[in-house]
Amino acid sequence: MQTSYQFISNYKQSVATLDRTLQSAPRHQPRQGNHGPVEYRRLMQRFRQFLAEEEKFWTQLIARYQRAFALHEAQPMLSTLNIPIPDDIGAPNGTGGHEIDQNPSFGRNQFQFPLEGSTPPPTNAAERETNLAILSKAIVCLGDMARYRELYNEGGGRPRAGHEDGAAPARRGGRNRRAGAPGLDSISRARNYDRAIQCYDQARFLVPSEGNPSHQLAILAFYQNDMFTSLLHYYRALCVRQPYDTASENVKKILNKSLDQYAKRTREGQAAHEIGDLPPRMRVDLFKEKVVLLHALWRLGSDKSRLNPVTHAADVVNDFGALVSERILPIESVTKVIVLSEGALWKHRMIRDTSPPSNRRSGGIPDPATVESQILQHVLAIHQSLLNIGANQLDFPPEDAAENDLAQSITAPFRRTLPALRVASKWLLANLKYVAHATHSTASSQVEEIQGVSISDMPVFWQDYVRFYNALSRLFPAQTLPSLLSPLEEDRELRGFLPLRNLMIGDTAVIADTDVRKGNGVTASGPQGGDHPNEEQLMRISDLLRDAKNLAESPGSPINMRGNTFEFLLENAGGATAPVIRAQEIGTEIVTTPITPVVSSGVSDLMPLESHVEEDAMTDTGRTDNDDPVGDAFRTVLNAEEHSEGDELDDELEVVVYPR
Repeated sequence: MQTSYQFISNYKQSVATLDRTLQSAPRHQPRQGNHGPVEYRRLMQRFRQFLAEEEKFWTQLIARYQRAFALHEAQPMLSTLNIPIPDDIGAPNGTGGHEIDQNPSFGRNQFQFPLEGSTPPPTNAAERETNLAILSKAIVCLGDMARYRELYNEGGGRPRAGHEDGAAPARRGGRNRRAGAPGLDSISRARNYDRAIQCYDQARFLVPSEGNPSHQLAILAFYQNDMFTSLLHYYRALCVRQPYDTASENVKKILNKSLDQYAKRTREGQAAHEIGDLPPRMRVDLFKEKVVLLHALWRLGSDKSRLNPVTHAADVVNDFGALVSERILPIESVTKVIVLSEGALWKHRMIRDTSPPSNRRSGGIPDPATVESQILQHVLAIHQSLLNIGANQLDFPPEDAAENDLAQSITAPFRRTLPALRVASKWLLANLKYVAHATHSTASSQVEEIQGVSISDMPVFWQDYVRFYNALSRLFPAQTLPSLLSPLEEDRELRGFLPLRNLMIGDTAVIADTDVRKGNGVTASGPQGGDHPNEEQLMRISDLLRDAKNLAESPGSPINMRGNTFEFLLENAGGATAPVIRAQEIGTEIVTTPITPVVSSGVSDLMPLESHVEEDAMTDTGRTDNDDPVGDAFRTVLNAEEHSEGDELDDELEVVVYPR
């Protein structure tokens, strides 16, 4: 594995050095020492040929490894990647070697693999899990080869690696080249990383507890200037049982860029657009920028932006509600906003920075307990926004809906919120004790002594919660709904996401030495398949009602269930002095009432059910690897300048280091 990346590193260094020489030399000066365009093309040809051979090697290694250890769980992933699987895959180890020789894809043993039958099959669940993790890493390596092949592909009008923001390479003259239309040559062709993304996704599906595939997906998103998606994948790389530690520092780079962009616009006097005055696509893009900026304020403080994080969070919640209600924000983005907030809270609580920003001492960054209160308030405010949208939609179901067809009662705006509502519901159920502790702490005797952000509006949240679920239960009686038994899309995407504590359908326990890992939590048919989309929406509603019932039956819950009606118990939600009904929603204006820092609650309240994995989640993020896996990506997008040759060598090494 390291051999491949060492060769790649050497090639990248040579390409970068020669590219700098070509860029710095005068155009008409004769070039000496084989440093001309011809030498550059030859070097690129050798590099791409090497990558093609490496891609063949990893493809055959993956197929051979899956066959040798009878890792049947990987068959759907390999099939998706179009990696040939011999017909005798189900045969005992070593019995199919002669048949495989007849397959032209596996006939020549040019990579000197061991003979068939020389590898013993795994004997227990722990060995099997280890083998699956190795196979997942191999699939990540295959994705890296595909990524490099595309990154260093200059054909078809693609730009040179590192020059993605510049003009396309000029075409050489020829007999059939037309004169005129000079603008066509200046348009660069966008790179297509679909193959690499496919590999990383399948590696993530195979072993959801590994953070490395998500880390690689974050790199690709950053290549494409999509900081919103990149931040999401970085959180996914951290919020798993085997986090990819360097993702924490890479998150800081993204958030710094967001702050720098906002500060630059402010210095240049660019007025902030009102989100409602823009075309739909620009509204979505601006909203995503505001979400990333909010996470930057939490992580890095407000020195650069001079923004109040509480005020900005309220703007984000208001924009979120408007975009969802107007059906402008894509369905998957609605869920991503929820996951981002939950991931930020998990990261803040579980993985502390070992090198905090320098402006913390100057007051630019508030106390960690205050930041935690702000993030928690945002998690609940986003959830509350979805509850209110849903309740408003349920109050006015379509008039033409047939009585015997419940699916016709699901309005279009409500339909778009259901996946995100499920994710928010699982988080609330998984972290009820933590939320209850933070709520009760507002009435503690220490409240006057500590500065912070209040979440004393929790009674309003629970009132909205009860309103939504009572309306949902009336319109969709639980006994008439189909049960959700197999994973849906959001279940598959969020397997291994620790903030949800394995409550998504099809997720597996995080205990490594149990037999439940056999099959890895994926049914033979994979995600919920074959059902009509309307049927899937009814299954989501059924699952929401089941979560609400489980929450009402939980000890210390402020919600009670009497018959089919949910009730709010005020005495369990922050003390008798709290108002029964408040017009103000959580997180929609600045509040001054302090709160006892929620960090004082037991860490285990937000941890996975299995306490022995806490050491992994609390991993120190200050690893001192010799290589930066995303150095090239950040230099390309951030337009960094003037690195010394020694620094560039260190930065350009993109060795994938597996900490465990």
